[in-house]
Amino acid sequence: MKKTRARNWIDLGDWGKGMDGFKLPSSSELVGKEIGLYFNVGKGTIKYSFHDVKSLTWKVLEGPEKGRSEAEKYEAICIAPDIYFVDFVRKTRPDTSVSMALNLGTGEATVLIATAPDREYAGRSLVDRLDRGIDLSTIRIEILHAIINSSSPDRSVKPLRRTSDLVGKRIKYTYSFNHVYEHIYLNDRLFTWHCLAGVEKGLADTEICDCFNIAPNIYLFSWREKIMPTFGVVLIDLKEMRSNGKTFGLDISSGKYVNFTMGSRAEIIGETKLQ
Repeated sequence: MKKTRARNWIDLGDWGKGMDGFKLPSSSELVGKEIGLYFNVGKGTIKYSFHDVKSLTWKVLEGPEKGRSEAEKYEAICIAPDIYFVDFVRKTRPDTSVSMALNLGTGEATVLIATAPDREYAGRSLVDRLDRGIDLSTIRIEILHAIINSSSPDRSVKPLRRTSDLVGKRIKYTYSFNHVYEHIYLNDRLFTWHCLAGVEKGLADTEICDCFNIAPNIYLFSWREKIMPTFGVVLIDLKEMRSNGKTFGLDISSGKYVNFTMGSRAEIIGETKLQ
């Protein structure tokens, strides 16, 4: 039987065009700063030095890779006073992206390390993944919590608790005049996205997600798709009603890894009251 592609399912490279119509501008406020992230014992310490608006260097101060250092190209977005979204793809590992939510006010940070599959792994069917006991998403993710610039040798990093604050909400996100999606937050681990306008119009799916409250009315929300090898992470600001973040993954057609930042206006269009 001849195999055909799912109707209207868009490769990541094509999908990302135009998703930044309402993105906040890149921030230069971290330039000249050195920020140390102190993870729990065994997870190490990493120092980030921000040289200019596009270049940083990270160095492992503690941990198994102590002394290792690399230069990266990054983007930072100031979400609210003292709150930053920082993102880069590792130069030596193009299949791996690093996204950080830095709250300089509270001295807390959350780091999401996402690894995308190669073409062969991404091509495994959902049934095959189920048979092998593999996660339905081909994206692997590690979520780490850290203290920023801690001077205490006896630090104890308390992981942020997952939040159900978004559960029941239906929010419309307008990324540009031609790109509109709605999200329906089902529970603390699943949500549904639905394209209202754009290249994916009419498409929808339910995905695995993670959500943390990092400041009043500001949520760190990430998801991993199971059809396309795609990972997304945004900071949702329900006070200013906007979201900013990025999407990363494997573009199936080209075999290249794609990473782009994006931003939207947000509008709560419905809410189901939980019993």
